[in-house]
Amino acid sequence: MAKVDIEKSESLVKALGTWDIFAAGVGLVVAASTLVSDFQGWFGGGTNFAIALVASGVLNLLLGLSAAELSTTYPKAGALYDYGAAATPGGHGAKTIVGVFLALLFYFMFAFAGGGETTAGASGAVGLFDAGSVQFWIIVMTVLAVIPNLMGIEALAKLELGLLVGMLGIRWFFGLAGFAGFSDLGSWSTSNIPTAIEDFAGFAGIVALTGGFAFWSFVGIEFVAPLAEETKDPARSIPKGIVFGILAILATSLFMGYGVSGLGQDWAGTVSADAPQLDVGIAMFGTTGRVLMALASVLATFASMTIVYAAMPRILYGISRNGHFLGPLSRWFGHIHPKYRTPWVAIIVTAVFYTSVALYYTSAAEDAVITQIFTAAYVWILIYAIYHVLVLVSRFTNPDVDRPFKLPLAVPAVGLVMTLYVWYKAFEGAHGDFGSSAVKWILIPSVVITIVSYVIRDSANIVDHLEEEVHQEI
Repeated sequence: MAKVDIEKSESLVKALGTWDIFAAGVGLVVAASTLVSDFQGWFGGGTNFAIALVASGVLNLLLGLSAAELSTTYPKAGALYDYGAAATPGGHGAKTIVGVFLALLFYFMFAFAGGGETTAGASGAVGLFDAGSVQFWIIVMTVLAVIPNLMGIEALAKLELGLLVGMLGIRWFFGLAGFAGFSDLGSWSTSNIPTAIEDFAGFAGIVALTGGFAFWSFVGIEFVAPLAEETKDPARSIPKGIVFGILAILATSLFMGYGVSGLGQDWAGTVSADAPQLDVGIAMFGTTGRVLMALASVLATFASMTIVYAAMPRILYGISRNGHFLGPLSRWFGHIHPKYRTPWVAIIVTAVFYTSVALYYTSAAEDAVITQIFTAAYVWILIYAIYHVLVLVSRFTNPDVDRPFKLPLAVPAVGLVMTLYVWYKAFEGAHGDFGSSAVKWILIPSVVITIVSYVIRDSANIVDHLEEEVHQEI
């Protein structure tokens, strides 16, 4: 039997550069929910929140660097699937089980986190257009986010850059308006910046602000990892894109936060907890300000959703092309559109699944939505720790593999300790509640589907994409 290369129509296309990775990382991180958490942090913690932002920036930078090493060493769309399989010692079975489990843990976690973000953006759309329901806008925004993903990674990259300019531009505008004093609230002064309220005073307050608010101003930079296979020079573009992204997010949060909180306004007593950005907009520019903040929320959510529907389906695709996702279903999820070179089946199924979760929680009680968000957060921070662990472990299990971007071991080691500390302190007193919810809705489904997938793995469709050269017998 002769061996020939797999047709290019059945593979992803390399099209992304440094600024595309930058836009993807920032687009996912700077979400509508970060407007809420940023203003809540500034108005409750004052200057202590600025310290917490810097600490969170460092924490997420360490995560980003670990993700950069893994994604440049194993530049595959499966991300955690490929990293887990490569780092795990032992035979093919152990590698497969660990890889699939880690990937599904991430995938199911974001069904919860993404639902909360989509709902926040849909609420902003209702406020912006003064029409439709939250459920209506969830569906509309999902469809609009899926379309460019189906049309190819290059189309998605161009759209993401445009959204990035819009949503960051509005945030910098409000910060500038505060510093320059041309809003309805008059001049800016350092004396107006609130001091931390009792709950956020001292070192313990900074830690609470870091885990409770500031951390979420950066979370999600690792979503660029599944795009490594479509990056033209991942060893150069991914580390630079991640570092530039973290710095841009930190600068934006500090500039907008100091600019707005320095105005003569009792923000903590006048803004709502659910949508403080809209109240800030009204206070500074009336109806125009509210529209701008609503637009920023919509653009941010749309930018996040487009990257979610780029990254998460590629993880399913990465598992499936090796025949490791629910047996024969791998043939569907591992399929690439012959023209646009996108994993279109995985994209559509992911969109339907995530949208269903979002719609369910919008119709549930308010405490159910809160449980949904914090359940996702509980697992998400642990996944950060897993990234650091995989870097450390892979150094010993694969010492000879080429690492185009190699970190000092102190980076993942310090990142691991910091992440676990923030995770413990952020959920102190509530580990039992959110831990049990995470086990029920995220851990158990991940374990069950991993076991079933391994038992019924589609051996006839397995193509080992971890090999340096990929062939198919005909």
